Amino acid sequence: MRKTIALLSVLVAGLVVPALAGAGAEQSVESWTNEPTNWFGPDPCTGKTITGQGTESGTASIVDTPNGGSHVRLDAHGTVDLYEANGPGPWDPQPGAFVGTWTYDARTSDQAPPDGAGATTGVTSGPLVFPDGSSARRQLVFHLTWSANGPPKLFFVKFVCSA
Repeated sequence: MRKTIALLSVLVAGLVVPALAGAGAEQSVESWTNEPTNWFGPDPCTGKTITGQGTESGTASIVDTPNGGSHVRLDAHGTVDLYEANGPGPWDPQPGAFVGTWTYDARTSDQAPPDGAGATTGVTSGPLVFPDGSSARRQLVFHLTWSANGPPKLFFVKFVCSA
């Protein structure tokens, strides 16, 4: 009998504790469709600085915790025509020769505790189709570790191209 009561206690605790742990957390989902995007930066497939405008659709899953923190997951899909950037920088990229069309999927995770510190990590990758019909896989990986006050403690970004 004691074993049965102990087993039932464990089962009830297993059902009740997770429900109580999430009490007070607010969950929401936001989505967007065909929103304009701007790209500017190094292209690992051509070795040039590229720019382009495209469209993106996606979903943001958000959990706001009772203590003021949040957890965000972004899932997006987009397409952008990329051009060689002839301008001085992202504020005036002046598109030049057509590089190709990049279709990508993006996954980003943002963890923000209530003190303002946290981390943001993401991967964006997909095929880049060149004007001659050939293609490569273009990928962007990044990680930011935020400090509570001031600039990020760690910033990592890597651009990769594979045939």
